[in-house]
Amino acid sequence: VVAAAVVNERVVAAAVVNERVVAAAVVNERVVAAAVVNERVVVGAAVVNERVVAAAAVVNERVVAAAVVNERVVAAAVVNERVVAAAAVVNERVVAAAVVNER
Repeated sequence: VVAAAVVNERVVAAAVVNERVVAAAVVNERVVAAAVVNERVVVGAAVVNERVVAAAAVVNERVVAAAVVNERVVAAAVVNERVVAAAAVVNERVVAAAVVNER
């Protein structure tokens, strides 16, 4: 009986150990689950960040394109300024000629 009790005690001790192993396995499973969640968060954040970068790049590209257009508008304004100045000079000469002719 004593021997059986010792053996049974060992079986119980083994069961306790096994229970701890099972508990550790559950903890590890939760760690793995948390790792999967973290992986999804990281991947999700990376995708979001990638979209932000892509969107920012597109916006910046449009800003650059707008700057190029604006630069062309400025260039056209310079050309127009020269045209206006030239026309003013021509008109001034026409007016001067008209004054001379009137005289």
